[in-house]
Amino acid sequence: MSGGIHERDPGSWTVRDPDVHSGTVRRMFARIARVYDFMNHFLSFNRDRKWRDNLARRLDVSVWELLDICGGTGDLGLACMAAGRAREVYCADFCPEMLVAGRGKTAPGPAGRPLLPLAADAMDLPFPESRFDAVVAGFGMRNLADPRRGAAEARRVLRPGGQILVLEFFRDDPEAEGQARGVPLPVRWYLNAFLPLLGKIFGRSRSAYAYLAASMGRFLTPTEFAELLRAEGFTDVFVERQTLGISHIVGGRRPL
Repeated sequence: MSGGIHERDPGSWTVRDPDVHSGTVRRMFARIARVYDFMNHFLSFNRDRKWRDNLARRLDVSVWELLDICGGTGDLGLACMAAGRAREVYCADFCPEMLVAGRGKTAPGPAGRPLLPLAADAMDLPFPESRFDAVVAGFGMRNLADPRRGAAEARRVLRPGGQILVLEFFRDDPEAEGQARGVPLPVRWYLNAFLPLLGKIFGRSRSAYAYLAASMGRFLTPTEFAELLRAEGFTDVFVERQTLGISHIVGGRRPL
């Protein structure tokens, strides 16, 4: 998979050719949809489950309608329902094969509520303004051709006071301190060197996991993404480091 089409302009953070990038990424996820959940758990030593739970607990207890953008097979939306933080969850993803792979999943507990799957692009959501109490995204923002458009769409569909929470693998910032710090060098080496290899062996797609590893280095740092949210009008923006800085949660609110 050519890296050139996925390179980002550091001023706008858009890719060079949005249409080619989006089409390539969509086809890539279609190829790995059936092994996506297994590979997430396997490559993170199951820490991805804990990261999703941590995000879910940050949601307001009053959240009723929630939108999971770049929702994939629905694990983040289900984690939010399992935490008792959402009653109705739309799982939106631009790759129908990912939604199919998540078909039949329900939240744990006696209610066993299903997700509401929807084939939709996070940069062009088919919802009216102020529809949702919260918008969440797990490991998908860095796949958008234009993350600013994704953030702007999230703000548009949020009700005043509503939350945005993003769990992501961000680019390391050597100068960062506190919650914005990235991973130690040995961990970064594992991600860069072994992720493609393990993807080839277990996920049957070296190119897909080579892209996923490289996409971290092309994306924003946690601090830069926090600034992007502020620039798009979000307030109460924060950064929370997860497990050695491998991932971070960055969130904020649409002003009242």
